[in-house]
Amino acid sequence: MKKLILPTFKKLKQRFYLKDFDQKFLDDTKNFCKNIFMKRQLNKLIVFTGPCSIHNPEEAILYAKKLKNLQKKLKNIVLIMRVYFEKPRSQNSWKGFLYDPNLDGSFDIKNGIEKVRKLLIDITKMQVPIATEILDPNAFLYFDDLISWGFIGARTSASQIHRQIASKISIPVGFKNPIDGDVNTAIDAAIVAKSSQNFISLNEDSKICQISSKGNLLSHIVLRGSKKTINYDKKSLDQTLKLMKDKKESFPIVIDCSHGNAQNDYTSQIKAFKFSINSIIEKKYPIIALMLESNLIQGNQIFNPLHLRYGLSITDPCIDFETTENLILEADEKLRLQTHHHLR
Repeated sequence: MKKLILPTFKKLKQRFYLKDFDQKFLDDTKNFCKNIFMKRQLNKLIVFTGPCSIHNPEEAILYAKKLKNLQKKLKNIVLIMRVYFEKPRSQNSWKGFLYDPNLDGSFDIKNGIEKVRKLLIDITKMQVPIATEILDPNAFLYFDDLISWGFIGARTSASQIHRQIASKISIPVGFKNPIDGDVNTAIDAAIVAKSSQNFISLNEDSKICQISSKGNLLSHIVLRGSKKTINYDKKSLDQTLKLMKDKKESFPIVIDCSHGNAQNDYTSQIKAFKFSINSIIEKKYPIIALMLESNLIQGNQIFNPLHLRYGLSITDPCIDFETTENLILEADEKLRLQTHHHLR
């Protein structure tokens, strides 16, 4: 067994840090996200969009540039980039840029954490907000200060460790329903996360300690469909509202237009997105954001480090940026018209 010492969270953060101007943007973004969550920004919708996973920082920066240019055209939608550097794996496949940044099985994790932090800082300097999945709670502590929105995935929503970690985070954290579609699991996770917890974790000096969290009042649920069916439709949304009401809860909802809600066809994200925009306009459901898996080029490719096509996913297939842009612009116009009609 090989053991390599990694830097403490504090030391890595001291090495790669934001200047005051960029820190102010990040602080303002986090406050904005909190206001969206608390319904203080009633006419704004968040759209999380970005690659299924990051494997090339250069491609990620190009995507971020395109996203920033798109944001300038929008009035009612705020874009937050998916920057996913860890991937939950069912088998022994590539676990993400954090663990294998060289894409060669060398697992140079020290290099990975440095490259990920540098990438997150570079994207933040572009004034593009970042969302990511909190997969390894320990690894997340290297980057927690740079993230504006976190997600707990379908495979880990039932995990007590992840629920506890979410309870001490001061940004919105969404729990996805599991692959079997049980929304109760996500609701229970959000209930635990918003409550104070006592547990064992690590501090900034990477020392094991007892943590007493205050609870995260910015916890919510994410509907991502299941292996068998979607759950962004009205029947599913009504059932979700009833489940929350039965537990005396009213968590905001994010719709993940990919995964089970696309039913193994990445182009079905378009249908899910358009349907969800109409649901938002109806104002019947507490939907505060939508999520897309999008890359520079549509589809995906077989993982072969020697022959990788630029801008194409090496994990789940994605819609391309042109499609993403058109979809979001159309939605922004719909929301603008709805807001204008409401103000008349």
